[in-house]
Amino acid sequence: MRPTRFFTVPIALALLLLQGCGSSSAPDLFLSSEPALITPQASLDQSLNCTPFEHPDKPPVLLVHGTFFTGTEQFTLFYTPQLVALGYDVCIVTYPDRGLGDLQISAEYVVNALRSIHAQTGRKVAMIGHSQGATMPRWALKYWPSAREAVSDFVLLAGPNHGTSVAFGFDTVAELFDALGLGALPVGLFPEALYQFALDANFITALNAGDETPGDVDYTAVYTQFDELVQPVAPVPTAALDFGQANDHVANILLQDICPAYLVEHGAIGTTDPVAFALALDAISHSGPADVTRAGGASLCRLLPVDVTVLLQAPIVSGLLQIVDSTLQTGVPNPHLAAGEPPLMPYATTP
Repeated sequence: MRPTRFFTVPIALALLLLQGCGSSSAPDLFLSSEPALITPQASLDQSLNCTPFEHPDKPPVLLVHGTFFTGTEQFTLFYTPQLVALGYDVCIVTYPDRGLGDLQISAEYVVNALRSIHAQTGRKVAMIGHSQGATMPRWALKYWPSAREAVSDFVLLAGPNHGTSVAFGFDTVAELFDALGLGALPVGLFPEALYQFALDANFITALNAGDETPGDVDYTAVYTQFDELVQPVAPVPTAALDFGQANDHVANILLQDICPAYLVEHGAIGTTDPVAFALALDAISHSGPADVTRAGGASLCRLLPVDVTVLLQAPIVSGLLQIVDSTLQTGVPNPHLAAGEPPLMPYATTP
């Protein structure tokens, strides 16, 4: 297999290319009624890395990472090489500072990524996100019609869609800060994003007001009983969408309903878990959300863990390592410390 090469194309150029192809979707990309993106365009464009767009028979896939990771750290070793081997064009978006900042700002990076990919390819995007990368993009889909119109499927892996009852303790966050080279965590201050995942957070309340699954998008929410961060799982799973509403465009899948003794926690479900990957692949490969029976049913329980070393053969790794190296050179992130939740943007408070 050829080395995977990544590139970026500014969205303004992509828009011109799409208009040149006569697509009727181009005017929808910048609707005057949408909130303006306050992040500089250059920063938005630099956050997106894509393999060449050369598989028009499949939707391009956008991968959205979780908190404390970058996109390439999370997806380069497992998801990207498998999807490329299966003939998918793959993009990875990395929003700032390992997701420690305001989720409303991080969502702008997803908006830009969806607009850009759709403009460059003329195809709708299949999006796969984990943890924050599952919940935060819903903000993009809720408030930007152009983002919704660019998406066909959204697979949400362990997303705290209705907040989480698990509080990040001071000691836990302090350990993470130390691992990221951020130094000591001041008492009484936490990263902005962590406040926004609380069950009663203004962000969560606004996110779920009205339609939880907007647009002509198929939603697949996958979650695990043994998630140490995204709770509760029962009786109403916080990771589910439109739970109990029999929405044909939504599949809520608890992995233990397929494999009762299946042990997978929060990190693995969005990085190396083969059952979650099989469900995600089923969702983006077919019309509608994931279907457990179609994906393999009980036979999924016999899937073996993927040997990452097999995926990292020389023809693949040479291209991917350049991206990982560039990510590691970004330096120490801004921790975005605050004493409380960031205020909602004006567009989210307007009736």
